[in-house]
Amino acid sequence: MQHYRQMRSHLLPPAGVSVATGEIVLSMQFAVKGHEVPFKIHALRAICLGVSREQLEALLMAGFGVTLIACEVAQALAWLDEACTANRAPV
Repeated sequence: MQHYRQMRSHLLPPAGVSVATGEIVLSMQFAVKGHEVPFKIHALRAICLGVSREQLEALLMAGFGVTLIACEVAQALAWLDEACTANRAPV
């Protein structure tokens, strides 16, 4: 696990990308892959870094244009609601 953490610290966030943007990208990637727990972790991190829930919802909705991930986007919107409710994150 230590090796993973070291690798991650060197790669994230990518050069020239803010930490908040990196968390947005990670949460969106986990959403479309259908990974609930990592999605919630990174979505909440993004919210803690100043990204609004509405911004995350809008970015998830942008994926609806790609019909191959429509079900994953809908699921991730439900996960975002659950994560924010469970952690009393700002709306």
